[in-house]
Amino acid sequence: MFQTGDPVEIHFRTGNTLVALHGTLVQMVRPLMEIHLNSQPLHDGLVRSGINVLVVISAGTGIYTTEAVIQRYHPAAGQIVVCVNGSFRFQQRRQHERYRCNMQVRLRAVGDTEWITGECRDISAGGARIYLAQELVLRSNTLELLFISPGNQQAVRAVAEIVRTGKLLDQDGWEIGVRFTEMSRMEKIQFARLLQLWADPQDREPVRPD
Repeated sequence: MFQTGDPVEIHFRTGNTLVALHGTLVQMVRPLMEIHLNSQPLHDGLVRSGINVLVVISAGTGIYTTEAVIQRYHPAAGQIVVCVNGSFRFQQRRQHERYRCNMQVRLRAVGDTEWITGECRDISAGGARIYLAQELVLRSNTLELLFISPGNQQAVRAVAEIVRTGKLLDQDGWEIGVRFTEMSRMEKIQFARLLQLWADPQDREPVRPD
């Protein structure tokens, strides 16, 4: 089970904006959970009592998730207190090897016509990390992706869902994490291997497991 000091993410949507807050668990006295934020939220004005959120806690060999409602938010102290609704769900960490890459990717919400251009920073058989120059505003969490080969401009298509999004603290821009869907396990592995071949040789080193 999780414990004090474990990393916590708080996700919620307001209008077309996806917000992700990052912090650490201070204490939990059911049903209340106190979280200390690592930095002041970019969307500070959107964080308020009564908002329904998804809480994600990374602990040990897995991830715990639950729905909750923000009870109190103290910007000056960087503190959020949420009220947990129900029980936590546990998901074992996947062990896909993740590889650095540097390739163009185009993305859009499934059903949309306008493409957004970004840069894939690393990839695995299960998902990818994508850099965007501006905030992503979409009507759906399900994305259509086109990964573009740096050499011959060949494209590989994938469908994925957004699992996290956030503002980069050390540079301008945004970063999203996606998980590939609509593919079997073998198709995901073959897909990731193809994209690894497109990366520069010095960028093919593994960086971490999912």
